[in-house]
Amino acid sequence: MTDIYAESSAVLRWLLGAPNADQIEELLASAARITTSAITSPEVGRTLRRLVATQALSPEARDRAWVRFKSAIAHWTVYAVTDEVLARVSEVFPGEPLRTVDAIHLATAAQYGAEIGVPLVVSTDDRVKRNALGLGLLVSDSL
Repeated sequence: MTDIYAESSAVLRWLLGAPNADQIEELLASAARITTSAITSPEVGRTLRRLVATQALSPEARDRAWVRFKSAIAHWTVYAVTDEVLARVSEVFPGEPLRTVDAIHLATAAQYGAEIGVPLVVSTDDRVKRNALGLGLLVSDSL
């Protein structure tokens, strides 16, 4: 069993049944512990709202995805966006340019790794995966 850091791109794919959703579900189900950033919840919530507003997702599907997310995250460790994380976000990352929200995820995963042990970063975003490797974190290369 592996400790996992769940980044929002993978969480959203899993919730929406997008490509690789089954692989993500298997990784989450087999994890010893799942950790994510406090930023994940608003990211998921806003993305689901945007998909409804653009008619890419029905309100009913949005509600089902949100309930599934809230049920799952209740069992995860959610790291706050601390002053330490924010300070790291402003520093250089191995693969610049990097979006702020991605830097928050990476800084959180790195902090988690320093405290608990190196997690497997589950992400479908190539920038996040590339930077995670550059920070010495593990990544799921099958996604």
